[in-house]
Amino acid sequence: MQGKADDLGGGVFKKRLNDNMHRSIILAKGRHYWVYEYLFAKKDRGNIEDDELSAFRDLAKNYARLTDEHIARLVQSRQFEEICNDDKTQIQE
Repeated sequence: MQGKADDLGGGVFKKRLNDNMHRSIILAKGRHYWVYEYLFAKKDRGNIEDDELSAFRDLAKNYARLTDEHIARLVQSRQFEEICNDDKTQIQE
C-alpha cells in the first residue's frame, strides 16, 4: 500500500525481503488482510511463472470471499497464523 511491494494485479503482490535476498508473494483480501502465501530465495529463482501468477490471482479471489469470521476461525484453528495486527483493540495481554 505504501509502495513497498510490486502490484502484480488481481490482489497479488511481490515483496522483497532481507535486503532483496528473498521474495514473498502476498495475497490481499480487500486490502484489509495480507496473506504471505509463498516465500522464496532470489538465488533459487528469479520470479514466479505466468501460470503460478494466474493461480495466485485465483486464490486471491477466493480469499476475497472470506468473511472476517471465517478468517478468525482460520487463525484460531492455526490454518492461518497472524503475524501482525495493527488493530490495537484486538491485542490481548
